[in-house]
Amino acid sequence: MLVSTLRLLRSGHSTVSTRLTRTRGAYVQRMQAVTAAAPPPAASPRPRPSAPRPSGRGRQQRSTHQQRQQQKTPGKQDEQKKEAPQAAAPAARADTVLKEGQLPRVVLKGGKAKLFTEQQSPMVYSGAVDRVVGRPTPRAGDVVLVCDGSEAPIGWGVFNPESMFRVRIMQTVDEMFGGAALLQPPDLQHLVSTRIQQAVALRRSLGLLCGPDAAGQATAASVFRLVNSEGDRLSGLIVDMLGEHLVVASSAAWVEKHRDAITACLQQHTGLSSVVWRPALDMLREEGCAPEAAGEPDADAAAEAEAGVASSAALDSAATDAATETASASSSSSSSEASVDCAGAAASDTVVVENGVKYAASPYGQKTGFYCDQRPNRAAVRQLSSNLRVLDLCCYTGGFALNAAAGGATEVLGVDSSASAVEMAARNAALNGHEGVCSFTRADVTDFMKQAVAEKRRWDLVVFDPPKLAPSRKTLEKASRKYRRLNGLAMSLVEPGGLLMTCSCSGAMSQSGEFLPMLQAAAKDVGRRVTVLRVAGAGPDHTEDPAYPEGYYLSNVLLRVL
Repeated sequence: MLVSTLRLLRSGHSTVSTRLTRTRGAYVQRMQAVTAAAPPPAASPRPRPSAPRPSGRGRQQRSTHQQRQQQKTPGKQDEQKKEAPQAAAPAARADTVLKEGQLPRVVLKGGKAKLFTEQQSPMVYSGAVDRVVGRPTPRAGDVVLVCDGSEAPIGWGVFNPESMFRVRIMQTVDEMFGGAALLQPPDLQHLVSTRIQQAVALRRSLGLLCGPDAAGQATAASVFRLVNSEGDRLSGLIVDMLGEHLVVASSAAWVEKHRDAITACLQQHTGLSSVVWRPALDMLREEGCAPEAAGEPDADAAAEAEAGVASSAALDSAATDAATETASASSSSSSSEASVDCAGAAASDTVVVENGVKYAASPYGQKTGFYCDQRPNRAAVRQLSSNLRVLDLCCYTGGFALNAAAGGATEVLGVDSSASAVEMAARNAALNGHEGVCSFTRADVTDFMKQAVAEKRRWDLVVFDPPKLAPSRKTLEKASRKYRRLNGLAMSLVEPGGLLMTCSCSGAMSQSGEFLPMLQAAAKDVGRRVTVLRVAGAGPDHTEDPAYPEGYYLSNVLLRVL
């Protein structure tokens, strides 16, 4: 009985399945026929599929979960709504300025913004730039916004499409778009005026006066660095005070473009009328904007070669190296021959005072007319020279020699291969009444040292201040060997227990950290031992930006030589 019932059920199930399959097939055929006969429907946007609505129990669970979260962090959503507009405020303000001033944007590659927002680097190198947004495309010297990868501005600066220094940053967003400067577009001329005024005030606090402030006062220095490029946040602009003249060494396109405004600002804040421009042609060529005098020979390179420390091929390669100086050349005021007197007639010579010593100097001379970076180091020589016999190698116009004489040295000899430098040094000695103590001779410095070593001549204090031997990092290895050999010769001329002050004005050497190890190796080469007594650089008027170590170029080391 049971078996018969099961067979009947199976037979009914099969019959029902067969009928359902036939019915579904007939329905599909009818729908296809209707669709083929009907006209195509008008196009309309397809509605977005809505998420399936949860069941009553699911809705209840979600609602309960949200209530628990709100209880744990009451008002959190409200706080986020309030904070969001504040976080976006600087970018929104910058966008407003962009729309008002139509400033182009220099957009950085991913991750590069931290170099400027956190490390405060003043220079955007070409490799950090992803793209430039804006029409027309900015030209050299134009003001641009610097933006991160999302095009949110982080600051502004001056642009140069031809230079490895693509943007020289003038202000960051927190400086530009906050406080009284809110929604103010960048004003380059006003900023330059403000920073020149700040530079003048800083030098005044150091006792370095210019213009009416120095009139009628027995100032200890009438020659010093007034504006030092990145150190005074005016990248590419160097200004030296030279008596009654201001000597400008420009090394950036924006400085050349705005030279009239810069001249006016300098005259306004110093009270001086004579402003002499000395464009650094080698660097301006790299900027793609060298003045018409770019075709003239490089006078400073020729002067350094003439005043060099070796003859023939010994050091010529360093003086004529094709590699251009990096950023440190700006700080060391490398200027080629392109003197332009923008305001006032500058005399060929003027008398300046440093540490109470008088010098005849010319605003058209080598560099900016005077090497004022060694002022504190010359003062140190003055303090050490009492009753000593002093040798000043690469003496130029007698800076160290005259300070030694003023400090009570019994005998001072200066050596330089430049005839004009030796002549000027003798004039300076007479100007200070030291012609009986100081004597100067023209000779190749390397040949002089070799001959003096052969004759076993020695001095109590030797100063060795050679010209730049490492114009770039590419030449550093070769230049290090020259520094080592020449310093070994200089050490051989020092009496046992005497002093050697040796220098390097090559930024590549100073920044490498290899100057002291090189001196130790040089001492070993000539069988001497040295003790470091003093390590110094340029004076405080040569301000430096810690975020831009490339501006550090001068090394000055005082050694006791045993």
